[in-house]
Amino acid sequence: MVNNKSNYKLLFLRGLFGGITMILIFTAYTLIPLSQAMAISFSTPLFMYFGSIYFLKEKIDKQKTIYMLLGFILTLIIIRPDLNLQIGSIFAIISSITHAIAGLLVKKLSETENVVTLMFSLVLMMTPVTFFPSLYVWDTPSDFMVVFLLIIIAVTATLGNFFWTKAISMTTITNLMPFDFSKLIFATFLGIIFFNEKIDLITIFCGSGIIVCNSLIGKKISNEKE
Repeated sequence: MVNNKSNYKLLFLRGLFGGITMILIFTAYTLIPLSQAMAISFSTPLFMYFGSIYFLKEKIDKQKTIYMLLGFILTLIIIRPDLNLQIGSIFAIISSITHAIAGLLVKKLSETENVVTLMFSLVLMMTPVTFFPSLYVWDTPSDFMVVFLLIIIAVTATLGNFFWTKAISMTTITNLMPFDFSKLIFATFLGIIFFNEKIDLITIFCGSGIIVCNSLIGKKISNEKE
């Protein structure tokens, strides 16, 4: 149930931008190397961070900004993407911007709406946005394992979106976004465990740097609450 009737427009826009983000980023995955798409996607926290300062009037903090930029640089060093600009790269850049806009809308809506409303409205609004384009490329899977993996993706994505939405509703974006880079660390360890991927010294060094940056931000946030 929507608490504020004037939020319907914002909920629609959030679903629209969320659907556009999904279509563009998955299209980008098919056109450019995964490392390049991931590197570009890590610009989303930057767009959200500075967007929250400009549009939501959140207070800028020099230390958090430095840690934020440092985390982004370390992430790029780990991924070491091919920077040749292609149509897939353009799709990935636009998806990062639309994702950031959707995140800023979530923050604005969370002032009056609860997480359940935000989650349900997202599914409701995104379904038509993504359904009709999918008709042109849909191929019904016949392999049970593919179906199982799709279910796992749906469940984990829903849980991830729930906790992400909850986190945004509980703190400022300037506090939250620097931690977004830590997902690369989890992705690295999952790659080692499930795909026997090898880890190099640069990844270890930069990953440690990201952890340190997040820890320093966490300490600063804790000190601000005391």
